[in-house]
Amino acid sequence: MIRVWVATILIVLPSFVIAQQWVSLFEGESLEGWENPYEWGEAEVQDGEIHLVADEKFFLCTEKEYDDFIFEAEVKLPEGEGNSGFMFRAAKEKNRVWGYQAEVDPSDRAWSGGIYGESFGGWRFQPRKPNNSPAGSAFRTATEGSFDPMEWNKYRIKCVGNHIQIYVNGTLCSDYFDDSRDKGLIALQHHGEDGKVYRFRNIRIKEIEASETPGHEASVFFNEHFDEGNMKDEWQPTDADAWEMTEVDGSGVLHLKDQSDYKPEVRSPRSILWLTDDAPDSFVMDVMLKYTGEPGAHADLCLFFGKQDPSHYYYVHLGQQADPHAHSIFAVDGEPRVSIASWRTRSLDWGDKWHRVRIVRNGKNGVIRVYFDNLEKSIMETKDKRFIGGGIGVGSFDNKGYFDDIRIVEIEPDK
Repeated sequence: MIRVWVATILIVLPSFVIAQQWVSLFEGESLEGWENPYEWGEAEVQDGEIHLVADEKFFLCTEKEYDDFIFEAEVKLPEGEGNSGFMFRAAKEKNRVWGYQAEVDPSDRAWSGGIYGESFGGWRFQPRKPNNSPAGSAFRTATEGSFDPMEWNKYRIKCVGNHIQIYVNGTLCSDYFDDSRDKGLIALQHHGEDGKVYRFRNIRIKEIEASETPGHEASVFFNEHFDEGNMKDEWQPTDADAWEMTEVDGSGVLHLKDQSDYKPEVRSPRSILWLTDDAPDSFVMDVMLKYTGEPGAHADLCLFFGKQDPSHYYYVHLGQQADPHAHSIFAVDGEPRVSIASWRTRSLDWGDKWHRVRIVRNGKNGVIRVYFDNLEKSIMETKDKRFIGGGIGVGSFDNKGYFDDIRIVEIEPDK
């Protein structure tokens, strides 16, 4: 019998944190604690809201800097074209603010909740230009309906160490690890549309004291956007002729174009491209992917990890429907692959879309969790410790597809 359950599991790194009380950053009557570092732009208080007006982009900044915190606020944009954002861990000088920004995007692009580097490297998580790029499309698929361009929208930004999370109206839109900045200002953005009023209210923050325990920090192990156009020498395909580097919607991608002419020693996937042989014991792996094969119950793409040799590894089979051989976490352990998922959803819907997938691997306790679009509701889970570290790759059992923006972050869980 197939056990098919749906569960909601948060991605929790095992830092012990002590949260302080909520502190209001705006009491509804004055702009005490805020400042405008620009020679233009106006900020005023009306009806318990902060109103920003300008004919050129500017940011209203807190006077105080924050490092680890939970920040909440609501924003309402003017009608028509516009754009805004909440800066955090930001820095300022005269007529300039830079740092991380939680995007507020009312356009059809629909990238609200993404993390943008304002004067700080551009898009960081997860969208990338052009608008219909794989990353932009996958982000839109995963966060669809979270932002309402005509209403008040509530943002929640959580920063603990180098782990950053952005929620929009309760939806976790961005979950990102980056150590470029560890403290800074909070700021509200006016995008510069002449005469338009940007409104903010219910602004508060809760500072966090984070103990220096394993898991508080993380480091990027692998980050590949496939924009160079060439396969790298260290990548190991089971069949090089089945793979190519190509471009889709303005972005370089990795393409599994044909089924591999490869026969493994035991019943297991045929089309694999191993990207590294020495992955961390514990990691978070993010991948953008799109299925391009024929429809069917076993329409699949796969993610591989824990490789010890060609007959010993794990793989996640993302299939249209669950059965003993599809849509599960599998172990290849010197014999034909076996499903080891303790639970899983019944199916997934590929559609003609890009999707984002995440694997969270805890090498200490053996837990493996898999997420599809939604970064809070896992679609399968197990606990198995037979393969620690080892190779990581992408591919399919016997289908086709695209892969892009693969990022592996090493984590250090304490249990």
